[in-house]
Amino acid sequence: MRKAKLHIAQTDCTLANFDDNLERHCRMTEEAIRNGADAIAFPELSLSGYNVQDAAQDIAMHIHDPKLQPLRELSRHICIICGGIELSEEYGVYNSAFMFEEGEAQSIHRKIYLPTYGMFEELRYFSAGQEIRTVDSKRLGRIGVAICEDFWHVSVPYLLAHQGAQLMLVLMSSPLRMSPGNGAPAIVEQWQTIASTYSFLFSSFVGCVNRVGNEDSFTYWGNSSLSGPDGTLMASAPLFEEKVLECMLDFNAVKRTRLHSSHFLDEDLRLISAELNTIITGKPRR
Repeated sequence: MRKAKLHIAQTDCTLANFDDNLERHCRMTEEAIRNGADAIAFPELSLSGYNVQDAAQDIAMHIHDPKLQPLRELSRHICIICGGIELSEEYGVYNSAFMFEEGEAQSIHRKIYLPTYGMFEELRYFSAGQEIRTVDSKRLGRIGVAICEDFWHVSVPYLLAHQGAQLMLVLMSSPLRMSPGNGAPAIVEQWQTIASTYSFLFSSFVGCVNRVGNEDSFTYWGNSSLSGPDGTLMASAPLFEEKVLECMLDFNAVKRTRLHSSHFLDEDLRLISAELNTIITGKPRR
């Protein structure tokens, strides 16, 4: 069975400064290559910063833009997954996840659920993605990638897992939200619960890649993590500090977990599909 060494890059970025962010990506990727990593993953919108607002249209670039060539070149030695603002062939602007591997580039996920409540206003600046698809990586196998708010909707990891993803990565730019009480902030505990629950229910690895640093009025809390297919926390990065989390993925663990408990494999997709159709159409099953 496969093993892979993954670097989770809990890092900061500079708002609307592509050159500075690209340099950081290249430097950290070169370090990962020297360390023998098979893949490195960066947070949501790591190439642009999060709170770009109206500048999103100016920053957006096609996945084959020549400016991304340094990452394509580095990907001959490692798989790189990062966040950027994508300009589609139809000129839609998306909060996307990019993957660079074997000298090639592809957009592998467009954020579907764009929060527009409280401190968030993504729907004003981005179009919503319309697909939930796994991607095959030569270094990681079949993986699923989601972006932040997507993981608050169980349908996203559910569909990724049932398409064969044994590793799900969620790229995040999750800001701190103050709440009363002692201990870890509520948002930190909520994300820990989400990650461990999905990894257990879908018998898959779940990697959370959150950023750190300050941007306008936002403070990003980090605490990136990897959860194993039995739901246990395997590794975590500190709060509020830049850190590269080095993780070894042994996909034998997925095999062992699913042989021990087949709850994921026993899911009846035809039943779920039929019941969803009933809910959508309002027509009862016969």
